[in-house]
Amino acid sequence: MPHNPAHVVPGELQEIRPESPREHYLESILNGSGMIAIIALDTDFVVRYHNPSARKLLGYEASELDGRRLSQVSVLGLDDVERFGAMHQGLDSDGEYHYSLGYQLHGKNRQIECAISALYDHRQELHGFILNARDITRRAKQQERITRKAAEEQCLGVLLRLSLEDRDVESFLQQSLESLLQSIPWLNLLPKGAVFLGESHRQQKTLRLVASYHLTDAVTQTCERISFGWCICGRAAARKELLYIPDTDDARHDVRYPGMEPHGHYAVPILSNRDILGVLTLYLPPGHGEKEGDKTFLRRVADVLSMGISKRRAEQTLAFQAQFDDLTALPNRSQMICHIDQALVRSRRHGHVGAVLFIDLDHFKNINDSLGHTVGDEVLRQVSSRLTNTLRKEDMVARWGGDEFVVLLTESGRQPRDVARQAQLVAEKIRDALSIAFVVGGYPLNVSTSIGVALFPDNNETTTEILQQADTAMYRAKAEGRNCVRFFLPVMQMLANERLVVEQDLRWALAQGELQLHYQPQVDASGCLVGAEVLLRCPDRKGGFHRVDLCIDVAETTGLILPVGEWVFREACQKLKAWTDSGVAGGLRHLCINISPKQFLQRDFVSLIQRIIDEAEVAPGCLVLEITENILIDAKTDAVETMDALKGIGIRIAMDDFGTGYSSLAYLTRLPLDILKIDRSFVTGISLDERNAAVVEALMAMARQLRLQVIAEGVENDDDLGFLILKGCEYFQGFYFSPPRPTSEFNAYLEQRSL
Repeated sequence: MPHNPAHVVPGELQEIRPESPREHYLESILNGSGMIAIIALDTDFVVRYHNPSARKLLGYEASELDGRRLSQVSVLGLDDVERFGAMHQGLDSDGEYHYSLGYQLHGKNRQIECAISALYDHRQELHGFILNARDITRRAKQQERITRKAAEEQCLGVLLRLSLEDRDVESFLQQSLESLLQSIPWLNLLPKGAVFLGESHRQQKTLRLVASYHLTDAVTQTCERISFGWCICGRAAARKELLYIPDTDDARHDVRYPGMEPHGHYAVPILSNRDILGVLTLYLPPGHGEKEGDKTFLRRVADVLSMGISKRRAEQTLAFQAQFDDLTALPNRSQMICHIDQALVRSRRHGHVGAVLFIDLDHFKNINDSLGHTVGDEVLRQVSSRLTNTLRKEDMVARWGGDEFVVLLTESGRQPRDVARQAQLVAEKIRDALSIAFVVGGYPLNVSTSIGVALFPDNNETTTEILQQADTAMYRAKAEGRNCVRFFLPVMQMLANERLVVEQDLRWALAQGELQLHYQPQVDASGCLVGAEVLLRCPDRKGGFHRVDLCIDVAETTGLILPVGEWVFREACQKLKAWTDSGVAGGLRHLCINISPKQFLQRDFVSLIQRIIDEAEVAPGCLVLEITENILIDAKTDAVETMDALKGIGIRIAMDDFGTGYSSLAYLTRLPLDILKIDRSFVTGISLDERNAAVVEALMAMARQLRLQVIAEGVENDDDLGFLILKGCEYFQGFYFSPPRPTSEFNAYLEQRSL
């Protein structure tokens, strides 16, 4: 029977007797306390009473508790001499003693909280003790989770602060690793770890060891660089997921060396948008269990490390892009300008002379257009490598943009003549280096280069002016045949300024409708009008005209030739329609219109011509398109297809300036030509020049065999005309008959002829 601690005599606890409703009520309370275990003890700490909760909490049967001394109930932990003594001291001084302990019940860890109090009667005499115990396992675990969560957040906060600090990526990772391993005791790890960064090494994905903590030399040497898929770290990188191994006996642990201590691993990939940045690896004691809570925390650590790495790489990328070219890794335009600024200041201060070389690859656009930008980019990378290897360490090369490069030669001497000689030697070395074929995709590609050179300082010019001078010299090199070196002279700047004015006036004339067409008659041997050549005139804003050859050249180089060429063809067709409708066309059988290579190479060129003809409502047979040999060189086999398409419309085609370029008789045999025009350079003074006479006679004989009409340009006098007629030429053009006439004058010329 249970004992009632309310009715006691010294030395023992009496049985509780339900003698009254109140006593029955008290017994019900004691036995019904489901959450609190109650054990009544006598003055010798012998168990005299225990409620059902006590038996359940401690895992004892009633017979195992009754009459036992408290020190014999091992679950309560008072069999420990030190704790039992502490209990006596607490009861003697305060009348109570509190403690908590953990134990295992049915294979599960439990945590209880106990309180022992002395029991006195109304005379304050000790009659025994009461022990209350409560299961705090759930509360302890909750508190442990709260404490760990706070510790994790504090640790992550420290790592986040480190990620924002101004330090390089390797210092950041080393400091982060040390901070991590010094602040996570709850993970029960070995105080060892490493961080690897993902890199491309010899065209393979690898991990490079960049941070370590308490690792032996054997480990750092063995794991200095790890291939993806090798060992636990490489596997985590390849699979992009956190991996765990319990110990070094795991088959995935590929590292082996004498004296290696047993350990396990957490290998945590550091990711950014599924791209592998690196791997964090931590060492575990053998047998350390895999825990989801640990893995969740370590993934968050990896996220912070990822942010820190990405931030630094982004900063490095921005810093690199601000000063270097992405494609070639050479200094870029802005960095070169800064270096020229500094070199200019030093040169003026110390009396040195320097040089700037402006380099442009000849016909590089053909590589991009025919082989694609991937091949072109590889050529540019190889060019940059050759330039770097050709120059001295103190010199500098930068990619200026596109296929242009700039070289700075600093402090080359004190005499301009000596520096010019040195710059010439460097430029020739560059030409020689770049003349060797570039091999891309197994195919050799040949590239030549035009180089312009400007010396400094000279007077008070700025960096911008020096670069303009070198650029002007480079364009002079191109104008003089390419693949050569030219130095800046003041006259070059004058020509450059003139070209700029022409370009501005050309744009103005095109926009304001100020362009003009002149017409030079073409006649037969009797002087009768058969046609006319349409000639463009570009007015300046002072009332005059710019040189025709310069206007055409500027239009070609700036791309204005396309809208200008379209305007010329449309305007000529409209005028032909007007003259035909008014009846003044008379013997005007055709108009010859010059077509530039860029026009001819347009993909929609034939359809554009067809559309303009339809809009103007003119007969295609009255139009002759004059092309040059450059078109055939640039267009290659496509030229024949375009010419056939034009012939299909009804347009005739004339070869202009034949014999002045890289003429090939093969052109005349395989091209669908109608007219051959003999250039004025052969015609002028032909009656006095035997060589020109022989060339012209051969051309006309060949034209007769190929059934081509021949028009001789530049006829200036009776002797030249007589010689041409004698040799069988049928049609003529030149000042002997008429100069090119503005539209109004040519209209009057037609009217007079039609009378």
